[in-house]
Amino acid sequence: MKKLAISSTLNLHACPRQDLSEFIRQGLLFNKKAGFEAADFNIGMLDLSTDGWQPVVEQALADAAEIGLPFEVGHLPFIGKGGTKDPEILRAFSEKMFRAIDAAKMSGIKYAVMHPNAVTLPMRQYDRTEQYDIVMTHLAPFVEYANKVGLHVVVENMRLVHATVAAHRYCQAPDELCEVADALGIGVCWDFGHAHISGIKQSEGLATIGKRLKVIHVNDNYAGDDTHEPPFIGSVDWKDAMHGLAQTGFDGVFNFECSAGRLPASMRETYAKYLMQAAEALMSYME
Repeated sequence: MKKLAISSTLNLHACPRQDLSEFIRQGLLFNKKAGFEAADFNIGMLDLSTDGWQPVVEQALADAAEIGLPFEVGHLPFIGKGGTKDPEILRAFSEKMFRAIDAAKMSGIKYAVMHPNAVTLPMRQYDRTEQYDIVMTHLAPFVEYANKVGLHVVVENMRLVHATVAAHRYCQAPDELCEVADALGIGVCWDFGHAHISGIKQSEGLATIGKRLKVIHVNDNYAGDDTHEPPFIGSVDWKDAMHGLAQTGFDGVFNFECSAGRLPASMRETYAKYLMQAAEALMSYME
């Protein structure tokens, strides 16, 4: 399989976010120096409450062109804490999402990732049909608007949040994710860390996703919390995962979604180099 371009989010450097344009520029410069070939633009970083986001995106585009690190994928805002049923929160979030779709389109990213509004439920309360309807009602207007403005959106696999008993969250299972993607006519983002927490064998999950796969979030964990560790630090079976990725025929960017935590600034270049080396090692398993 051909080598994939290596991408990452822009959070690997140690610069503060007070000046968001400078934060993005420094992220682009840092990632370019580390050897990354593309960038993941987190649209959720933007203040979407006013039109003040527009100059930030314009500057980010200019900086990306100057530095030579294009935005290939991005992440739209999502409702934290594993979803909500609160109508007021959903109303405000919807307004934010429509502006975020405009921002994502302006940024030039190829695929923007969405989360389904799905909550973790005890199995005795879980109703797949009900959860499907909730997720479709939430996502369908965003997909319709994205299609109108010409933005490709994808839906991401989920993981359990704060589960203390036998529980399930709609779209943590690959067949549920495909059910939503097919109904909406969109692709899929596969988060390896989410799948691991959900106890899904990566190759089997990816076999179900198949050609729907458009974006990957490469990160590790110990199947407990979603800690966004670099590969080989957690317990993901990466040989199985990369075999599954190869079988899909995926040809997008090899995109990291890892945390740099509280690493001192002096150690962050070493950390970025580790990610680059990890990507090469992982891609050597793709057969």
